[in-house]
Amino acid sequence: MPVPDRLVLIVDISEEIFGPTAPTGLTVAEWVHGAGHYLRYEPCNAHHIDSQYFPDQEQPWYKHVTLGMGPRGSSVRFEFLKKTTKLPPRLRLSMNPRKLQKSGFKTLIKILSDPAGPFAAKPLVQAARISQLDIAVDIVGLQTSELVAFHKKQGKRSLYVGKDGVLETINIHRGVSPSKPSGNAVVRVYDRVRERKDRGKNAPYGPADVTRIEVTKALKKPYNTFTKLLAVNDPFAEVRVGYVGDQLVPSALWAQYHALARTMQPVAAAALLGLQSETASSFAKAQKVPKNPIVAKGGNWDGWSHGVAYTGLQLLLSAGN
Repeated sequence: MPVPDRLVLIVDISEEIFGPTAPTGLTVAEWVHGAGHYLRYEPCNAHHIDSQYFPDQEQPWYKHVTLGMGPRGSSVRFEFLKKTTKLPPRLRLSMNPRKLQKSGFKTLIKILSDPAGPFAAKPLVQAARISQLDIAVDIVGLQTSELVAFHKKQGKRSLYVGKDGVLETINIHRGVSPSKPSGNAVVRVYDRVRERKDRGKNAPYGPADVTRIEVTKALKKPYNTFTKLLAVNDPFAEVRVGYVGDQLVPSALWAQYHALARTMQPVAAAALLGLQSETASSFAKAQKVPKNPIVAKGGNWDGWSHGVAYTGLQLLLSAGN
């Protein structure tokens, strides 16, 4: 089941999102000042994590306030962005829906809907645009080193290896152009068990190996409207992830080539192993085009609405109705 793993929303700051008690003629700077103070003093049983306030400017301004929303590790970051020559002043909300859960979203909605607070929930949610959306699926029973991953528009890759020499993370970057092959990372394949243990947490599925496939979805107008979240196109359409053992008849030679080809040109890896041209060609194809994909177009997207509801994000969507 695909689940929203990180969500960043952008809302233009205007009178439309000001709360019902906002006085007529309230300026953006005055609203930001009041909203920051409101959040800073822990409304609706939220707890203050951190904030940054500049009281000595000509117009006092909160840069951000981060609030814990109840469940351990859950938080929402409210950032207040000043007007630029090209953009209006904006509110940026950053959160991890998986961590917030339903109880965290209920607290967030209480804050946005508070009659005495600075926000007007319904117009705010309706005006929100998606700036970043990360969507993840977990593969249980396989390590990161046992997977072949490919993106249709991939450029460079970055690999992270643990102190014990085990591959922990593969980042696939978008190839922007021939002269700029390393754009933002669009696919992240990583060892979920090690990631949790590094943060002092238990493995997610007991003793089983778990690899998470996380895709960053780029959205543009008019498809980045938050209220259209459930209609987002399949982010796995350009991604293929398969099991190394399914690519070819298992052999020590293929395993060696697969490991070498992560950091070497396929031709160089084949030469180092002394492969015949036919074998080298089949190995190179197997490294790039996963057979029997575990993650691919259409195969991992049917449960998107269930993944959204599972995290509680559906509650925030409903606040815009």
